[in-house]
Amino acid sequence: MENKQEMSKAFEFALYALDIYRKVMVLVVLWSFWAIFFSKLEPTFIANILLSAVAFGLAVMPLLVDFNESHATNPLWTGHARFHLVWQVLALTVTGIIIILLLWVFPSFSNLLISIALLYMWIICFLAAWAAIPLYDGKLNDINGVPPTHMKFFGKEYEIDRNVQGLVAAAIVTTYACGIIFLG
Repeated sequence: MENKQEMSKAFEFALYALDIYRKVMVLVVLWSFWAIFFSKLEPTFIANILLSAVAFGLAVMPLLVDFNESHATNPLWTGHARFHLVWQVLALTVTGIIIILLLWVFPSFSNLLISIALLYMWIICFLAAWAAIPLYDGKLNDINGVPPTHMKFFGKEYEIDRNVQGLVAAAIVTTYACGIIFLG
């Protein structure tokens, strides 16, 4: 599915939404710098915004990206693999919703810690699955799956798997939010 003409409108929209989400996350992080240094906002409030942005991505982005021909209706996947994918995506969505509810509807320090633990659970499980790829002959992507993104660092362009990009960014933002909370 590297060829854009083969992608459905839903899949094209999902990739567009991922790019928009990535840009919004950059803005949220930049806002947090302003909030820390130039506002009187409480550190926990700033961290909750960051954690909520990560939780939103956890809840919504997989629904958009995975519920189309790249994953859930991918003709090259077995029915059982698709079942597990739908199960995982629904669990991601519910987890993201729970985190947002814990942070904003039922706020407490213990719920903040639970929210952080839930985010790290998904991040660590992804990293473990990635590290274990040789053990189960897995792949980060299929030939007709989600195309990688291209990013420039110090003038050199790199091709990055979108899952790796998203989960590493989630780990960085979550850790940054923890630093705001626990280091003041």
